[in-house]
Amino acid sequence: MNFLYRNALPILLLAGISTMLAQQIPTTGPSLPTPGQSSPQPPTSKPGLPSGPTPLQQLPGPNGAATGQVVDDAGNAVAYARVFISQALAAGVKHTAAPPVITGPQASSSMTDGKGLFTAFLPPGSYVACAELSGAALLDPCHFATSAPAFSVAKGQILTGVKVVMAKGAILSVQINDPQGLLAAPASVVSPDCRVQVITAKGYRYEATITAHTATSRNHAIALPFGAAVTVQVISPNLTVNDANGKPVASAGSSVAIPATGSPGGLTFTVSGVKP
Repeated sequence: MNFLYRNALPILLLAGISTMLAQQIPTTGPSLPTPGQSSPQPPTSKPGLPSGPTPLQQLPGPNGAATGQVVDDAGNAVAYARVFISQALAAGVKHTAAPPVITGPQASSSMTDGKGLFTAFLPPGSYVACAELSGAALLDPCHFATSAPAFSVAKGQILTGVKVVMAKGAILSVQINDPQGLLAAPASVVSPDCRVQVITAKGYRYEATITAHTATSRNHAIALPFGAAVTVQVISPNLTVNDANGKPVASAGSSVAIPATGSPGGLTFTVSGVKP
């Protein structure tokens, strides 16, 4: 599933209330590392939402808000995760996305603070919350859990206590070597000139995002459930790519078994030239 990034809605102030949100959560994550650098590390400190409950009880105007926390399956806060909130599908509406239900249009995106806290400003409606943390062995519940937190927001309401749980998983790493420098410098965590996709046993596709790059290589990674069987495809419209044995990658992809514990060995591919 691809996620779209949107500008966060402005913070609304209530006259007469002494406590306000200190700073809006940024809607875009850290930029990709420059050539030769590894993936950026989270900052040691980052301003964010207050750790205590907000005294606001109602917002003026048509919008409401939802506040909550992202945690792992041991209850530990997940700092600097991206939180995506989408509209819930109406009952009976069919969907083709990954389970439990990745819904209609994305309504909000934000980033958790150092304590895993987030706030989303939303029009009245019903929503599903998802979270991801690139390069971490934590699973987005909207991809791999049996359910994801669903909630509703009314006009002017501030809903508290939304909890997004990211279960632990295994990291599958994929390195794309590019000795001729044919790959363009990526502008985001997914680059159309060479994509790495993982296909689950049920046929759902997920992007292995770019975690680092140099002038002659790219590193991709994706968190997957322990014990899963997946297929990895390297897709490039204009470049030829070889596997670790020097043979062109098979269109069907490569089968990978994720161990019950720990992470599998990484995969390596090489860009060998331009397609005729």
